Amino acid sequence: MKIVVTLALGLLALAALPAGAMKPVKPDCASALPTVETNVAAACDCATAPNHGQYVRCAAKVVKGMATDGSLGKSCKGAMLRVFAKSSCGKADAMTCCVQGSCSVKKAAVCAKRGGTVGATSFCVDACAASPSGAFLD
Repeated sequence: MKIVVTLALGLLALAALPAGAMKPVKPDCASALPTVETNVAAACDCATAPNHGQYVRCAAKVVKGMATDGSLGKSCKGAMLRVFAKSSCGKADAMTCCVQGSCSVKKAAVCAKRGGTVGATSFCVDACAASPSGAFLD
């Protein structure tokens, strides 16, 4: 009975808080992306990575270091790690593949079979923004 009363009081206290007080404002993660990409490129080579897992682990160390030293908001860590996880770095014969503005990492034959176009970069986050020829736009 005591647990139920404590839980109910806790929920009432949360309901009484203004909506803005419940979550801190997130820093703008998108504006940090170029700096994060530059720092990761300096420490981790996409083209020569032995495999995708090692590349992502290397990128994760850089991202976590930036979050620790304050140059990247802690709430941006996950979004930045996903950028490097969804890349073709360290994957032999793989590329970013854009199909109707959506990106995935595929082998060239699979991308062509699905009617896709090779992405402009190795990272899905910006691979489909525009094709080198301007043939499609997001």
